[in-house]
Amino acid sequence: MKNNILKNCILIISVIVIFMSIFACVNAAEDNSDLTMLSLSKGGLVIDYPSNWGYSESTSEYSIMALSKLDSIDSAGIGQVNINFEKKPMEGEFYSYVNDTYKSMQKDSSFELISSGGVMVGTMDAVEYIYTSTDDNGTKKEHKAVWFEKGGQAYVMLYSAPVDKFEDNLYVFDYMLSDIQIT
Repeated sequence: MKNNILKNCILIISVIVIFMSIFACVNAAEDNSDLTMLSLSKGGLVIDYPSNWGYSESTSEYSIMALSKLDSIDSAGIGQVNINFEKKPMEGEFYSYVNDTYKSMQKDSSFELISSGGVMVGTMDAVEYIYTSTDDNGTKKEHKAVWFEKGGQAYVMLYSAPVDKFEDNLYVFDYMLSDIQIT
């Protein structure tokens, strides 16, 4: 008798979980039904991005373009959830240049390396760094940076968001990276 009650409870809970998952997917699809994909070509890069993201300011002097989730842009025009594309003149060998960049960042006590390693951007070898840092306002952010080389230049695509918003918006970065065109 107890086993039957337990089995029935597990079955009911499973049905509820499935129903809630379907409901969440339907709601997510409805929430994004008015989104369109836009294109941007600048500085040797061509990217597609969703219409709930837009241009924003960047604090980097090497920035080619910066895109932010529109509802995260502050009064200074800087997005708290953003993707920044940079092109830097490279000195020396690519991998040493990138790794030296993060060695110098590790001197900052707010920097915490989560992972690093090789990845692919299309058919090109690239380097990925995932880390956290705390900004001047005390906000802890998570970052995913993917570096690649083309024509003696180091390119980096950097996604940054407050830790509690990082996973929710990571799919946009991953999509842009998978679809990026380098001219």
